[in-house]
Amino acid sequence: MLDAITVGEKIRMTKSITSDYPIDSTATILYIDDFDVVSIEWADGKLSSFSDQQVLNSFEKAGA
Repeated sequence: MLDAITVGEKIRMTKSITSDYPIDSTATILYIDDFDVVSIEWADGKLSSFSDQQVLNSFEKAGA
């Protein structure tokens, strides 16, 4: 689980929140909008958006 969301940070999914990617998939945090929606870029270059709570609860720092 993440303690904070930081733009540019590499993260790894620890709980399944999308059927498009398996657990242990990695991504980079790109942007956090005014509504606390976090945009990420997966390692394959595709983009996704999740709520800040989904990211905090379902990801950890990559390499952690």
